[in-house]
Amino acid sequence: MVVDAYSHACPESLIDAMERVHPSAEARALRTNSYQWDTDRRRRYMDRIGVDQQVLVLVRPPMWLGMPRADVHALTRIANDGLAAMAAEDPDRFIGVGVLPVVDDVTMTELDRMRTELGLVGVLIFTNVEGEPLDADAMWPLYEYAAAHDFPIWIHPQHGHSYPWLNRDLVDRLFGWPFETSIAMARLVYGGVFERFPDIAFVTHHLGGMIPYYAKRIEGMNEEVARYRALGISGQSPVELTGSITDHFRRFYNDSMVNGSASSMQCGLDFFGAEHVMYGTDFPMGPDDGEEWPVEVLETIRKLEISEADRDLILGGNLLRLIGRPA
Repeated sequence: MVVDAYSHACPESLIDAMERVHPSAEARALRTNSYQWDTDRRRRYMDRIGVDQQVLVLVRPPMWLGMPRADVHALTRIANDGLAAMAAEDPDRFIGVGVLPVVDDVTMTELDRMRTELGLVGVLIFTNVEGEPLDADAMWPLYEYAAAHDFPIWIHPQHGHSYPWLNRDLVDRLFGWPFETSIAMARLVYGGVFERFPDIAFVTHHLGGMIPYYAKRIEGMNEEVARYRALGISGQSPVELTGSITDHFRRFYNDSMVNGSASSMQCGLDFFGAEHVMYGTDFPMGPDDGEEWPVEVLETIRKLEISEADRDLILGGNLLRLIGRPA
């Protein structure tokens, strides 16, 4: 069983609504690739490359930036209705994940609706929410709900708010997004989300960003915390963490989208372990209407020098276990 744990989709109903309510280049770009909404075309491609199921995760987080909160609420419902409808067209092939661009009382009601009425299996959030970190006070009702209902949370990079020139030459998406992912993971760890909810499940994009590569630095800097505090050059963490700091980071689940780099994928596997890595592709982003990267990633996984049991976990077993479905 091969399951793409991180493929993108966008219902046409949402594109239409975005163009009316909050037009942007990000929204207009969605019209250029019918894979975003055409499930028949998606199925034919999946059959061609040997993918049994895809998780449908909403695309292009930047299209939500700068939107009035009332419009966010209305468009979030349209997005979730559309994603649920796409998944329902063929439940054997598509697995729907909802979206919450912000977290407030209205979207918490929407979170319950997506789980209990729409049949979506998880929720997508962004690495920062209107510039606020993922351990901000407003986010905790989401984590409490997700932990209580075993409802996984997918995380996608969002544009940061540091320098206006980061968007030149796609540098924000090239390096800024892995950085945003790493910072979001760190705020969840140091903010004590796993300390309070040890079984909560988060799925990161691009194999946990920078975390596997900087694992030893995480350990080293964690040992430096007390000394830095004494020198007055490091802020006080609000939560005292128990156990190993790297064990907290290893709680994340992570897709394998490192563009087919075997060494990068092995680095992620060495850190997170095979039980926390899942085949994920970013489809249909990338060259040839997105058809190149899924094959590239799949071939790399199949060539890794790992046990067949671990390979099966990565290709589908982990995702299906995460959402409570049999392999």
